[in-house]
Amino acid sequence: MPPAHPLADQAATLRSKTLTFLRAPVSRELWAMLMNRGHSFIMPASWSALPRTRQIESMIVAEGKRVSDGTTFAMTGDLVQAARAIGQDQSIALPFTPDVLPASSGMLAFSPEEPLMHVGPGAPVVAVTWGPPMEGFSPGVHLTWWAAMPDQDQEPDAAARGRLIPMVPDFDLHLSFLPFFDTRLCLEELPSGLLYSAVPLRTVVAAWYALTADSTTLSEQRPHAAVTQALKELRAKKRGVQVTTTSGADAAHRAITERAAQRMRDVNEQSEMFAPSPELAATPKKVEHGVFEAALDHQLDAGNRRIAHIYREASDHWHRLEMQATQRYPGIFENLEELRVREHEQWKPWCWVPSDHVAAWLVEMYDAPVDQAMWDGHRIAALGAWRSGGRHSVLTTLRLQETASDRVPVHLPEAMPAPGLGVVIDDNGRIHLLLAFLDDVSDHGPADAELVLISNYGNPAHMIEDVSKLTVFLTGRDLLDAVKITQGYYDDAVVKNGGTKPHPAEEAEYAEHAYAMGLYTGLLSAICATGAQVQDAGALTGRKLSATWPPEPNVLSETTLWLLGGESETRR
Repeated sequence: MPPAHPLADQAATLRSKTLTFLRAPVSRELWAMLMNRGHSFIMPASWSALPRTRQIESMIVAEGKRVSDGTTFAMTGDLVQAARAIGQDQSIALPFTPDVLPASSGMLAFSPEEPLMHVGPGAPVVAVTWGPPMEGFSPGVHLTWWAAMPDQDQEPDAAARGRLIPMVPDFDLHLSFLPFFDTRLCLEELPSGLLYSAVPLRTVVAAWYALTADSTTLSEQRPHAAVTQALKELRAKKRGVQVTTTSGADAAHRAITERAAQRMRDVNEQSEMFAPSPELAATPKKVEHGVFEAALDHQLDAGNRRIAHIYREASDHWHRLEMQATQRYPGIFENLEELRVREHEQWKPWCWVPSDHVAAWLVEMYDAPVDQAMWDGHRIAALGAWRSGGRHSVLTTLRLQETASDRVPVHLPEAMPAPGLGVVIDDNGRIHLLLAFLDDVSDHGPADAELVLISNYGNPAHMIEDVSKLTVFLTGRDLLDAVKITQGYYDDAVVKNGGTKPHPAEEAEYAEHAYAMGLYTGLLSAICATGAQVQDAGALTGRKLSATWPPEPNVLSETTLWLLGGESETRR
């Protein structure tokens, strides 16, 4: 029987120790400690509403599956050297496509003495794990790089007591396949919040390029029998290790750069979508509450504490929708902002990006199914318009019945102070959250402008799949007439698309819908009316200067909350 290969033994041993660690209680303790210290992990947006313990359990189970089911790889020193050099040289773009991956899931292992890279003093990266994208994310991989746990930081007799921590998760992210290009993989200006992950991410992708290069050779090697037996008892699949060799670091460096350059030339010939996007506040990984942080509530009176609670519920909900949209379609808002800047003359100036353009972009650039793209299109257009305008939202102190109107708000295209507005309704302790935007209809059938509202109907945990769309064309004698025109337009669209015309609604149903819409359109008219009494809610805490109304776009990622109260010119 051939002797164990040293690189295979090293990689398999680390894999065995990692599986043992992930299945031990100490892993839950480590994740909890990291999260309590502010470390955030990539997860499906729906998990963010789960209790912390369930989040941790789900993340560790997912990581354990990547390690146990995937292929294990090891690289010789010259390949590691080439990957490091390319990771540091940001002039080399590294387009990421499925064929760059050596396997759909796996673990690439190193040693503390010769790591893939260092992510800080005394923090050598000793492993990279990856696997299929998590629920709700676009095509690509979930990637984690791991730093060695220093021996001096281990508990006494950690291995004997089942509390050995062989490595700690240093950073994880979702990396999309093209057509979305992660700017951390090229020389483009890097967003300041992503500087840390740029070089490590590039080094990982360069290592994958090395593993799949024509100039490298992969051969399956076996570790020592005792390690193989340990992996068998841990129910690990594919217990051999793919060891990669090459003729030298220079040859590996040349093979990676030539292949990446050719791939980039192909990409640039196909699309111009990789130009820098306009500067706008990105969606933060963790929602920001600013002056309304819960830790400061004790400084507020009862009324302002209530506003702080409402602010957090609203900002958490809309942040969750933003996160879900960017997880499903990475870079979607930046891409659409670029589209808006480039093609805005093709639609009305009061519209951010028409929802049909958004849906078409989802189909073309993200390969989304048509039905899903049509569903998501309006919701992403509402979120994008709201973000582009500066995430401004208005909390009403008026009863809806006071602003209810049966008039069609035809003045909104000229009156709305931002491409999209958030509306917060405090209804006897239940918070209703709306995002409003004006859609430019492609065929301009009943009218140029269509008012679209997306609502969580008082449920703070609602996701993109759950939020309701309410819509009405800004036309007709009154709101009842507008509702009928809107319904007729969509009924005719069903017939044009090969369906059967729906049975007409009863007059009472039209009236009920018109009344419900009147509550929202009346409130929106009050917000957009000349002389509306609007105050910056954050300034009332005494912790920030008051912003001025009407609102303007800004680069903050925080929601700006305004209070609407008193009488205004709502009836024209």
